[in-house]
Amino acid sequence: MNLNVVVVEPGNPKSICTGSNNAVFKSEDSGQSWRNVLSVKGQNRAVNFLAFDEQDKNALYAATGNGLFYSDSQGKYWRRIFTGKNYLENDCTSIVAFRSVIYLGTRSGLFISRDKGRSWHKSGGKIGKNQILAIVCNKKISDIVYIASNEGVFKSRDKGESWAIIFTDHAVESSNSMEEVPEERNETGSFCIRCISTDPDYPDRIYLATSRGIYKSEDA
Repeated sequence: MNLNVVVVEPGNPKSICTGSNNAVFKSEDSGQSWRNVLSVKGQNRAVNFLAFDEQDKNALYAATGNGLFYSDSQGKYWRRIFTGKNYLENDCTSIVAFRSVIYLGTRSGLFISRDKGRSWHKSGGKIGKNQILAIVCNKKISDIVYIASNEGVFKSRDKGESWAIIFTDHAVESSNSMEEVPEERNETGSFCIRCISTDPDYPDRIYLATSRGIYKSEDA
């Protein structure tokens, strides 16, 4: 069994959820015992990402290859709240639920819900066309959101209403970052961004994990 993601419940380190190639498992005793809380059906059953809602300790989201699943009971009961129009949109890659807004990344663009998943809006431009790899919010300024895609990193200052690109593989390199090493490249030929994260104590500090190394920004 392959594990794709591990997440710890905020404020409760004993509660851990993992996503595999076909299911979500949960432990409530720091990993000593586990139980299956969600079995994904369909052709693509991988659990790609898990996220707790920090504003609601009972809310848990599972981004899977067959849509987005939601539990309002810490994983006891589930329902699917998003399915795409095609297999690329249906393959959900990342999810952030933050202050009444849900940001959902898929292999074919970003979707946003402002009514707890009852309705969804697909972003326009490059954000709505490319694979979304990771999403992170600025926890001190809720309007600011960062998206890592296969076109680079985008930033929104208005909760996803508009986006500006802030990082691509043409960014200024340090003197030792151009060594001749094999680079992992995505479908567009650009080097791969694997993850984006902000420092909880200094939200203007951003880290990017890429196939070329780790990048850091101190000014958002």
